[in-house]
Amino acid sequence: MKKQALAVTSMIALLLSVASPFTNTQTPAYAAGQAPAVKPEMMTLAQLDKNVVETARQAMQKQAGDVPIELDEIRGETANSWVITAKNNRGEVLVTKQEGKVVSVNVKLKLSEVAADLQNTVTSTLKGMDNQHAFTIDRVERINWEKQNIWLFKGQHASVSIDAATGKVNAAKLHYTNEQINPKVIDTAQKALKSLSNDKASALLPEVTLVKESKERLDQVWAFMDTEGKYSIVIGEKTGKVVAATLISEFINENYTADEDIPKVFAKPFFTKEKAIAAANPMMKKVFNLDLTGYNVSSKYNVYTFTKKGKPTVTASINHKGVFHDFVVSPENGLIN
Repeated sequence: MKKQALAVTSMIALLLSVASPFTNTQTPAYAAGQAPAVKPEMMTLAQLDKNVVETARQAMQKQAGDVPIELDEIRGETANSWVITAKNNRGEVLVTKQEGKVVSVNVKLKLSEVAADLQNTVTSTLKGMDNQHAFTIDRVERINWEKQNIWLFKGQHASVSIDAATGKVNAAKLHYTNEQINPKVIDTAQKALKSLSNDKASALLPEVTLVKESKERLDQVWAFMDTEGKYSIVIGEKTGKVVAATLISEFINENYTADEDIPKVFAKPFFTKEKAIAAANPMMKKVFNLDLTGYNVSSKYNVYTFTKKGKPTVTASINHKGVFHDFVVSPENGLIN
């Protein structure tokens, strides 16, 4: 799923793992009962140009620091690239088949192998989010490709992403069961889910994620999803109020518009100011207890922004049918909490 024009849709992505260029690089999918086509035997590492192999190794070594890297084998491929793995489960490097150019690097490290200042940043971030529970980080990935240049620290119930260039935290997530958090928050989420789905939604997932994300100005929020993956609800950890909601089914599959198609599909504004308010207001009243009457409206392609002095700003996106499928409410100070 490609990212849409604004942060609204990223509320879904915040519930998911970090995207990786190594996803689905090996085995093709076949229809039931259909025999797979005979594939040519995969190239071995020894058959690759030695300069290409050394370039790939150096690219991994650069990210691994003092941890020695030795390449092992070609483990998989995409249409244009080879996936080369390192020995001792140290990660992978993606290189193009024709030019031998490094596309991306993923190095796996132990926490003890990472600089102390990064470890301290992770520890202080997690304690700042929740100082009542102990969260263990047991693995680290150094990820570098055109879309990301990060340190990713992961544990069973926690993860922290740090920008490799600045050393600042991009995002942090803590995972809980619903029984571990304030029942009032669960009740708010259930009521919001009921309103968002017009009483059609299944129950909430038994797990909830506490999210802190700098780019999207998420100070600290609870991210919920229903068991069928059709709706998401985001509640401010400090305010206890619904701050974002998504009708996922109105964004995916036949309702999805790719980034490159958005300017064409939404070349002309779908709504006038009055009609935009009329279309969004019923959901805003039901889910957020917020009335858009008297708000000013601006739009860019599929994204509508509703503003009013002294009131929170609402940003919402529509699909190509004109259905508002997600909403974000930002307070005047700009931090969503």
